[in-house]
Amino acid sequence: MKKEKKTWFGFRITQKQAVIIFILALLGTCILSMTSWSLFYMIINWIFDPYDYWDLDFFVSMLISMIPYYTLNFVLLILCIYSLIRSRKIAKYYSEIMDNQIQDSKVGLFCPNCGNKSIGAEKFCRKCGEELRRKQ
Repeated sequence: MKKEKKTWFGFRITQKQAVIIFILALLGTCILSMTSWSLFYMIINWIFDPYDYWDLDFFVSMLISMIPYYTLNFVLLILCIYSLIRSRKIAKYYSEIMDNQIQDSKVGLFCPNCGNKSIGAEKFCRKCGEELRRKQ
């Protein structure tokens, strides 16, 4: 496991933020997929029934006028897919850290002075006040 924190577009985000970004990116991917279908419907319709459009010049002019929409849709779809992949990795990274912390906290700490075992994440003994250490 790497020591550096994983980032999303250069920003360090928490696990909760990564989950929210994942959900929004998933929603955005679904919406953009549906809008992509409507953008490409014109092309598919022309292939199967070319007589709906008056001539090829009209069809080409419509395609050229739609280039900004195609480009924006494609860029946003790529950003959503990147966010899906990256936020999933970030959330998984934090899950691994949390699992390691939970395993570390399960190891009991004992007082070197009186032998009393700690109950939680205490640093000092409740009986004598000595600093607690891991029993080896």
